[in-house]
Amino acid sequence: MGNADLRNEIPNLTSKLIQIPSVNPPGLTADVANFIRDWLSAHGFSSSVYEYARGKPNIIAKVGSGRPVLILNGHMDVVPPGDETKWTHPPFSGRIIEGRVYGRGATDMKGGLAVIMTVFAELGPLIEGLGSGTLIFSATADEEVGGHAGVEALVRDGVLIGDAAVIAEPSGPTRYYIGEKGLCQVRIVARGKPAHGSLPILGDNAIMRLIRAVGRAEELINEFNRTVKVPSELVEAIRNSAEAYMEAAGALGVKLSLNDFERVIATVSFNPGVVRGGSKVNMVPDYAELELDMRVPPGVSPSQVIELLRNGLSGLAEVEVMDTSEPNYTSPSERIAQLVHEGIERVLGARPRPMLITGATDGRYLRARGIPTIVYGPGELALAHAYDEYVSVEDLVRVHDVLNYVVRRFFGIT
Repeated sequence: MGNADLRNEIPNLTSKLIQIPSVNPPGLTADVANFIRDWLSAHGFSSSVYEYARGKPNIIAKVGSGRPVLILNGHMDVVPPGDETKWTHPPFSGRIIEGRVYGRGATDMKGGLAVIMTVFAELGPLIEGLGSGTLIFSATADEEVGGHAGVEALVRDGVLIGDAAVIAEPSGPTRYYIGEKGLCQVRIVARGKPAHGSLPILGDNAIMRLIRAVGRAEELINEFNRTVKVPSELVEAIRNSAEAYMEAAGALGVKLSLNDFERVIATVSFNPGVVRGGSKVNMVPDYAELELDMRVPPGVSPSQVIELLRNGLSGLAEVEVMDTSEPNYTSPSERIAQLVHEGIERVLGARPRPMLITGATDGRYLRARGIPTIVYGPGELALAHAYDEYVSVEDLVRVHDVLNYVVRRFFGIT
């Protein structure tokens, strides 16, 4: 099969991947992994399996030898479809209608997987023949629940290590993500003294203590945010991200300013997500807790935020750490960032827009090992996890063409 044929088959390959459910939880990826292994084998490539959790294999294929080493990565798991009656087309149908491939995972991220599988198959033989370095294709598990049995483990064990990486998560053809905010999730716990609800003065109401503690926590974060300064090389990416989020919000009828979005991207966000407390309406509760989600920008560490809250809430509530990850980014001056930027300009004739996103990807594990990593793939972030999720055929082809250019330039292939 020639390169043009491979490129033309990307929508059908996306459809076939969608038709193999890999919902997380439970995140079982064996069926998709077997399909990918068979596809690679049919195109002349061997692959290896690394399984860190039962039923969640990761697939690694390599061509060439020596440096430089470029990683093309995508995850195989998808989020649950939700209420299947709300889908116009069945979520695992993979239907191709009017230039769109529909189904759960179309955007996040089986379309991206199909694109990098194709680029790997097209350029692998050239890279090997020229002896110009090593290209790694990795289809990984577990991303939708943190990537612990996927990219995190593969990087930790030295299996997935290179000089640069591209993750084909949905960015859209003209945008690419150079970094992401960090995660700081904590539990605020208030303890009181039980009593009968008719005589609350005899007790100490943990819910009331929690309310005061959460109010104080918000004040502390607001005060802290006045001192936050993000690295200057991220200013353009923050502005681009704010524009993109504002555009998406406007389409949903939410009217917020560019400054509103720039502020939430460049500071610590504050979202009380779950609250629990009390056991009976006529009892003074002696325990109450709140789970708080905060995202921290580059220039801030979750440890700073945790210390701030523990000191500020001392005597009122306890602060327990649930989960953290450091904010991370790849400098726009890194070669892989410049190649993606250049590819969008030259191949698509469009203005490239580097962005900093508020959520997390597997890119954090690669960047933590010092691997410059760019997120660039087909689809729009707003369609991920949505009903009637789809990826456009045009997006698939345009991103393929840019990544083909990027990989060629990375290895000096003319």
